Amino acid sequence: MRETFLDRIEQGLCVVHRVSARDEKRAVALVRTHEDKSYSLCDALSFVVMERRRINEALAFDRHFLAYGGFTAR
Repeated sequence: MRETFLDRIEQGLCVVHRVSARDEKRAVALVRTHEDKSYSLCDALSFVVMERRRINEALAFDRHFLAYGGFTAR
């Protein structure tokens, strides 16, 4: 059987941080308060969880990480 990327994640390849109900509320508020931006809910959830976890670097091809500020995108 061929091992897939998802199988590797399940086996502990990396740490997965789950969003909480509080994270969801903060992300929705972020999207609503930044109506001039085109952040998706997924973007906002990423920002909120990264802030909660004190992560300030992202490997991202998404311009929104730089537009939001506070993160170094690589």
